[in-house]
Amino acid sequence: MTSSEPSERSGGPATDLAGSSAFVTGASGLLGWAIVQLLRARGARVRTLLRDGRLPGGPAATEGVEVVTGDLADRDALRRGMDGARFVFHVAADVRMYRANWAESLRTNVAGTRSVVEAALEARPERLVFTSSAATLARPLDHVRGEPVTIDESTPYDDAMARAAMVYPHTKSLAEQEVLRGVDAGLDAVITHPTAVFGPGDWKGNLLPLFRASHTLLGRAVPMGWRTVCDVRDVAVTHVAAALQASRGQRFALGGESMSVRELFALIAAAVGGRPPVVELPAGLVLLLGRAIETVATLRGRAPLLGEEMALQSTLRVRVSSAKAERELGYRPRPARESIADSAAWYRARGLLS
Repeated sequence: MTSSEPSERSGGPATDLAGSSAFVTGASGLLGWAIVQLLRARGARVRTLLRDGRLPGGPAATEGVEVVTGDLADRDALRRGMDGARFVFHVAADVRMYRANWAESLRTNVAGTRSVVEAALEARPERLVFTSSAATLARPLDHVRGEPVTIDESTPYDDAMARAAMVYPHTKSLAEQEVLRGVDAGLDAVITHPTAVFGPGDWKGNLLPLFRASHTLLGRAVPMGWRTVCDVRDVAVTHVAAALQASRGQRFALGGESMSVRELFALIAAAVGGRPPVVELPAGLVLLLGRAIETVATLRGRAPLLGEEMALQSTLRVRVSSAKAERELGYRPRPARESIADSAAWYRARGLLS
C-alpha cells in the first residue's frame, strides 16, 4: 500500500464521524496531515491552524478543510479554531534537537501547548488529544550495549532525563505537564507517545536526509543503538481511536517493530536502491561527533545535521512497547518494511530521490 491516505486497518467505519467537527494543529506536518486526511475520510468537518494559511497536498487533500491562519501564540486564532469543535488534536511541535533552539522550543512546545490547553478549557471540546513523544518516556541513558530495554507509558520522564537537559524530550515533557494541569482543571484530554514515525506525507522533508544518506558516506557508518518504528497512518488512526475510546487522562505509547539502527538504515537503503551500513560506531565516538558537529553548526548559525542530543538518542538500546494501545485502542502497527517502502515511494514520486 503506497497511498498517503491513512488506512482503516485499525480504525472505525468510514463516515462514522459524519456531523462531527475537529480542530487540528500541526496539519502541515507528517502526522498532523495524516490525521486531517483520516478525519476527512471518516466524514468529519475539519479546521486547521496554519501559520501560512496553506495546507499541502493540493485540492484532493484540502477540499472542505477550513484553515485558520495563525500560530500557537495567537489566542484568538485558537478560539476560532476550537469554536464548536467536538475534538481537538494538538499535534504541532518544534522537533529540532539542539541546544541553540532552547528558546524556540520552549515557546512552541511549552507556551504553545499552554495556550491550546487554556483555549480548550474555554471551548470545552469533548476531548483534546495531545501528541507528545516516546522521547519523554524514561530510559537508562547509559544502556548502549547488550539486549534492548523495553519501556512504555508507565515509565514517565524522570530526574535523570531532566538532568540530561535534552531540548526535545524536556520541552515535550513540560508540555505534558500543561495538559495534565488542564485535566486537573476539568479538561478531558489524553496523551500519545509515538516513536520514530515513517510513512508517506512528509511535506516538510524532516526524514528525507535519512533516505538520502545511503547514497553518501554518511550512511555507511551508523550508531549501535536501537529504534522502534511506527507508521504515520496507523498512528493517525489510533489518535482518532483515542479521541473516541480512551479514558480521560490516559497515556498511550505508539510503537511498532523494533530493530537496530543498522537494520533500520539497511531497510532504508533497500527501499531507495542505496548501500547499507557496513560499520557500527561505538557510543563514545557518536557522542563526540555529535558534540563537535553541533558546536561548529552553532558557530555558523546553522542547524546541525547531527547534534549531541540526536547522537545520544541514537546510541541507546531501547524498545518501546505498545501493548496498552493495542489492548485498549485496537492499535495494529504494520511492518517497518512497508512503512519505509511507502516513504521512499512518496519521495520518489515527487522527485526528491535521485
